[in-house]
Amino acid sequence: MSQGAPKRITRRQAKAQINTFGRPLVIYIIIFTLLNYGTSFLHETFPDFFAAYDFDMVVIGIGMISTLIVTLTTMLLASESLKLDIKDYLGKPRISGGRMLAFVCIGIGIEMLTTSVSSLFYFFFHTNSQIYEYLGSFNTTTNIVKNVLYFVHFILLKPICDEIIFRGIIQRQLGHYGRYFGVLGSAFLYAMAQLNLIDAIPAFFVGWFLSLLTMNYHSIRPGIVVHISLSLFLWLFNVIPAQYLWITIVILGMVYIVSAFFIFQKHDTQNFVRYGATEWKLWKILLSSGTVILVILLFIVNVVLSFL
Repeated sequence: MSQGAPKRITRRQAKAQINTFGRPLVIYIIIFTLLNYGTSFLHETFPDFFAAYDFDMVVIGIGMISTLIVTLTTMLLASESLKLDIKDYLGKPRISGGRMLAFVCIGIGIEMLTTSVSSLFYFFFHTNSQIYEYLGSFNTTTNIVKNVLYFVHFILLKPICDEIIFRGIIQRQLGHYGRYFGVLGSAFLYAMAQLNLIDAIPAFFVGWFLSLLTMNYHSIRPGIVVHISLSLFLWLFNVIPAQYLWITIVILGMVYIVSAFFIFQKHDTQNFVRYGATEWKLWKILLSSGTVILVILLFIVNVVLSFL
């Protein structure tokens, strides 16, 4: 066998590799499931503790620490076990500012369009989602601190960690079995990591787009920029005063214009599905891996809990 030839592995070995990153992924999902649905139980069980400390701050603090621990320990240990050097995906790609702006606009456009479609479930099902009552309220020092913590966690920290986990590790490992299978497989698992169906649908398509960027530029940096920009845009919708909401509407209109202009340039079009992405043999290995089955079951549990 030549030195550059791909290494052949068995189904059992492939499942073992998938389970290597699957175990910390299960932990990651369980933590956020407990934070989303178990915090009210903790509040009722330990009222004295939360009387001394602000409940929202405690929850955000736990979320930030958990995100860092899972990403910087269990996930990075999994990448080392899989012989994945995450530094290879941290390089700065050659990409112009105009093209990066176009990618940001496309990402926001995908999120807004798919969210509009998934929101139709509200008309058929009563879906619970986490509500941050302090978001956009800066009338007290406590609320200002909460908003700052929210921004650091959900606008900066979590997007970066998600890109490391889903694009830097999971996509790269699945890409060893097929480049486009890695794109679609990581997008699928990113959707399964969401806490309800309404968030899962946009997550799949946004994850698909981010995975394509990662594959094309062999770096997670473009995905991080798009992910943070997308989170920032959604944050603006929540915090901007009602009388200035027209600003975000204008920005959204510009986003669609830039996205359409970029997409309809023939030399910039991409095939979103190519050979290998839908190969059943690879999906059968992925979907029959123990930790992936747990991820799917956890997603089903979250969906059911969101309907209650």
